[in-house]
Amino acid sequence: MSRFQLFNGEYFDADEPLLTTSNRGVSYGDGFFESMKFADGRVLFLNGHWKRLERAASFLQLTIPDVLTERSLESMAKDLVTKNGFSAARLRFQAFRAGAGRYTPDQMEMSWSMHCEELPYSEYRLNSKGLNIGICRSHSINPSPQSSFKTSNSLPYVLAGIEARKQLWDDCLLLDQKGFVAEATGSNIFIVKGDQLLTPDLLNGGVSGVMRVVVSQLAGSVGLNLIQTSISEQDLQSADECFLTNAVRGPQWVAAFDKKRFFKRKTSAIVDELNRVCGLN
Repeated sequence: MSRFQLFNGEYFDADEPLLTTSNRGVSYGDGFFESMKFADGRVLFLNGHWKRLERAASFLQLTIPDVLTERSLESMAKDLVTKNGFSAARLRFQAFRAGAGRYTPDQMEMSWSMHCEELPYSEYRLNSKGLNIGICRSHSINPSPQSSFKTSNSLPYVLAGIEARKQLWDDCLLLDQKGFVAEATGSNIFIVKGDQLLTPDLLNGGVSGVMRVVVSQLAGSVGLNLIQTSISEQDLQSADECFLTNAVRGPQWVAAFDKKRFFKRKTSAIVDELNRVCGLN
């Protein structure tokens, strides 16, 4: 269990309440977040996370404090993980607009917090029991300029998570307004068809995941040709393999979708290649 958290660069007890009801992240969802993995003394794929952080801040017109840079972010993350007594951890960086105001804010300065949760191991591991997933039918994803990063308004994913729990699924997929697959509740999705590795185009409304980029770059090394395209439910039914990805867990094998069952041979090879590239073997 975490004992310490960071708030604008200062340490506080992990359970100390730091936000008021007037906080703009709470009141208006005026902010964004980044989930990162810390292992082997570093934030994995730091540059990818930092670029997405910069892109989110720019779109939301948030001014990043001068003391917060790519390198200082990693340094503070390392100190936080060490101070909590962890060697591997899931990090959550939460940014929100400082100050007051209603819909129109009175300033553009970014405030931020960071906390961590211990991970049991440093390397990426393929889940031994495949995931059982379904399709979210209660609502769809609406593609927009902010779809590609993680805003503080996560209601579509919260509601999808509730639907998955009710259906006894491990996760569920969100569709865009045309009925194409966008992503899962907290992960991007890939399917394998023969020698092709397919993932939804970002125009379908999914997040531009850091691990999505990494896995896309690794496709060729395991004999797969990457294709970013619209994916239908029928494509899922005819796929050989299916897996979900995020920066913390890496690729997670999907065993079942409806009555369809999937293999995991290429998924396992991608996990092995990922650990090799990260030096986590």
